[in-house]
Amino acid sequence: MTVALFLSSIADSISAISITGVTVKDKDQIAGSWEATQNVLYPNPEGWITGFGLEYDALMQGASAPMTINYTLNYRFLGVRVGDLSTFPVSYSLLVDKLVLVVNAIIATPAPYSGRVTMQIGDVSIGPKVDPIGNNYFGADIAVSISEMQN
Repeated sequence: MTVALFLSSIADSISAISITGVTVKDKDQIAGSWEATQNVLYPNPEGWITGFGLEYDALMQGASAPMTINYTLNYRFLGVRVGDLSTFPVSYSLLVDKLVLVVNAIIATPAPYSGRVTMQIGDVSIGPKVDPIGNNYFGADIAVSISEMQN
């Protein structure tokens, strides 16, 4: 047996999450023709995969050795577009309400390959965020920590 990262299947399971009022995009739905969209969750193209590391679980090494692969998938949630400061309290409240739904949905999503993959919410940072074409939103970056047990 050799290493076969489950990354695509994990990304597919996250993109299949159903969240009322939120559009969830997969890694192949980030395009140069991005349209400004509120309430969207997508893989953050400014560092979607970070913290990649491999630990061998036995003395032997190589592609067929037992190992644990750890990495973080980083997602961006765009809540509401930034307007004038008078709209901030309402916009921020709406963002937090939607963000709670997003985080709950990710927590409730079972990791594929039960017993071989774990998914856990990591860091969540709320604040001004920019979409892929430069529009400003109140949003959040969400880190999903992944551990894959191979072989």
